[in-house]
Amino acid sequence: TRFLLADMAPLSFATPTSSPAAATSALRAPRSARRAVLAAPVARISSSSSGAALTAATALVAGAPSPAQAFLGFGGQTAQDRYTADTSEMISKTNALLAMPRDDPGKKDAVAEVRTLTNVWVAKYRRDDRFAGKPSYGNMYSVLNAISGHYNSFGPEAPIPKKRLERITKELSDAEKLLSRNR
Repeated sequence: TRFLLADMAPLSFATPTSSPAAATSALRAPRSARRAVLAAPVARISSSSSGAALTAATALVAGAPSPAQAFLGFGGQTAQDRYTADTSEMISKTNALLAMPRDDPGKKDAVAEVRTLTNVWVAKYRRDDRFAGKPSYGNMYSVLNAISGHYNSFGPEAPIPKKRLERITKELSDAEKLLSRNR
């Protein structure tokens, strides 16, 4: 099994005896503007044309600015920022679900969406000690567990009992406060 980035095509390699142009064209480039650059034949640079080639290469690289991409966790959004964004999204989706009336036709879909997001959120942060020890994680996990347990036992149409709903609402507001303080 080969693991490739989402925007990469499968890789194939040229034999050691093939020409540089064949090696360049044998390697399939990402499906973007870089394809043309990587598929272009490789030219031999003589000492007299090295200045022109360097100028052309610099213009080629500098001519097409592209946004910086995070690669292997370097650059881009930090893990704390992702946790904050994901948890805020979970809080808003959960609040929207709790605010829905019992007979809302979209409630089944909302419950299914929150259930899916819960599984993703828990799987992502449960084993990471940087987040699993946070009070906001504990409160949010408790809320999601209570909601999932209720809907698994009684179905998506069953109303959440008043006492449980009050506890869930309080823990959600506490999780939101703690999250705003990076706790």
